[in-house]
Amino acid sequence: MNPACNTIRWFALYPASAGLTMMFAPQLPLQIFGFPVEGLDWIRMLGVVTTIVAYYYWRLGNAEVEVFCRFSAQARLTIPLVFLALVLLFEMRPIYIALTAGDFLGGLWTWHALRGLGVPVFGARGHA
Repeated sequence: MNPACNTIRWFALYPASAGLTMMFAPQLPLQIFGFPVEGLDWIRMLGVVTTIVAYYYWRLGNAEVEVFCRFSAQARLTIPLVFLALVLLFEMRPIYIALTAGDFLGGLWTWHALRGLGVPVFGARGHA
């Protein structure tokens, strides 16, 4: 299996576990991170969306869609910057930035695998 696609397949477990938790036990992560336990209906709906995203990751990883690996790594590597901007612009709690660690680390893993294949994550497609 393409090593970059393998990282995508395994990364799918992260949004799958987050999505299932949001659907069936949304109060658990809220309490762990010190957020108010409210809006559980919306969190459950977001859990469904997150679980569907996990399904996409699993299927695209298994299908070895390399271009998806690039796009996914780009998004996951930049998400901490997006959350930093949100925290600064809207005076949100800084803990939100820490919550991007799983995505960022997964993005690094995929980036490393793509680099090993000579595929750039950012920039023109070709061999680096």
